[in-house]
Amino acid sequence: MVKEGRERAFVKRFSGENTALPGSDPYPALRIAAEALVLVEKGSSERAAVAQVVAANPALREHRREALDLVLGTLTQLDTVDSCVQTALPKGTLNRRELALSRLVCHIVLGIPGHSPRFELVKAFRALAQGSFRPQLEYLLGVLSALGPDKIWNGRVDVDRVAFRTHHPRWWVEYCFRLFGRSEAVRLLAASPRPRYVRVNPLRNRGRTSLPSKLKSLQNLLRSVESVPEVYTSSDKGAVSNLSPFYSEGLFQVQDLASFLAVKAADPRPGEKVLDICAAPGAKTGAMAQLMKNRGRILSLDYSLPRMKTWRNEMARLGVKIADPVVEDASSIGAVGSFDLVFVDPPCSGTGILDRNPRMKWRLSPQLVERYSRLQTRILNGSAKLAGPDGRILYCTCSLAVEENEMVVSAFLRNNPDYETRPILEGLGSPGLLGIRDCRRFYPHRERTAGYFIARLERLN
Repeated sequence: MVKEGRERAFVKRFSGENTALPGSDPYPALRIAAEALVLVEKGSSERAAVAQVVAANPALREHRREALDLVLGTLTQLDTVDSCVQTALPKGTLNRRELALSRLVCHIVLGIPGHSPRFELVKAFRALAQGSFRPQLEYLLGVLSALGPDKIWNGRVDVDRVAFRTHHPRWWVEYCFRLFGRSEAVRLLAASPRPRYVRVNPLRNRGRTSLPSKLKSLQNLLRSVESVPEVYTSSDKGAVSNLSPFYSEGLFQVQDLASFLAVKAADPRPGEKVLDICAAPGAKTGAMAQLMKNRGRILSLDYSLPRMKTWRNEMARLGVKIADPVVEDASSIGAVGSFDLVFVDPPCSGTGILDRNPRMKWRLSPQLVERYSRLQTRILNGSAKLAGPDGRILYCTCSLAVEENEMVVSAFLRNNPDYETRPILEGLGSPGLLGIRDCRRFYPHRERTAGYFIARLERLN
């Protein structure tokens, strides 16, 4: 009976009933979301797509947040949504705009108990549908009134049911089952969205990490993380937005807790020489400069000119004065000197941050994970010659896959026998897998952070 109760709760949590529905006048948010989904299909990120649509239609600006929630929700549940679209409409007959609207309609309607949308929603759907597509839209709405996720899941094997209920690719569910066991994997895949984390920037706050006096009014909204007191979070969605004016001044930095803990594990010190590999858009460079009290030197390396433009803007906002940019491919770093700390945060599959980037999970594959693993191994091996005699290397990813984490570190240690892992962040997170227990892992369902892996490597004395 207890098991059945948990299963029912599980189904309810992931059946779409928590969908954020548009307001009393749904048309503006739906219009933004539908157009943004077209851009996402062409390759844009969710946030960039919404921003582009709003930039072209400034009058819709106040509906930006609502539209982004709809886009993220649709892409999070893309497997269920596409199954419903394919059930109702002939495959291959929809253009990009019609497909985007169909997906959005499915996401919203399946989130309504009984699947009966109010008149304002139906009216808005019809207004967005191009003339020849309206009959298909009406048919889709009719099918959705009788079709629910339960009917999609019926008769499927356990892995497929979990995949549909948690909205993840089947191969990734199988992977997590093998790596963590079914029970732990289900909790991981079903993790609630993690909170936003913010820190006071001491470079803009007289060296302090506590809330400045002018923000005492926000003390009831923000609370300090017990294990890392300089990091704040909030259960109030509006709290972070209330910080916007102060964020523009550089007083605050938004950074996931696990990402900041990677910087803490690296232990950058005032006066040191640091190389930040794959540095853009600059969150970790900024955090390191803060811990270094703007004393020393940071060389920030990234291959992307647009991302480095963002990096420059972020350093100016935060008041970082010790960091210099270098545009270069991290997989073939030239002779840039010897460093006290080499910080390696390479490109990865992002399986630890799929909650914020849902489009990514439908483009992932085992082959892509393997390609990232080879790139990461090449970058980490290259970093060995850049650390000084008493230098250290910090390696981290926002991936949960062992191929990108423990296996990369193991390969590095085989190729560089003069290095070893060192204990870090004791009492926080979980030990690494595959016997590499000095490394730390962070999981969304346990720590409410991004899924993260952190390893510190130092030369043997």
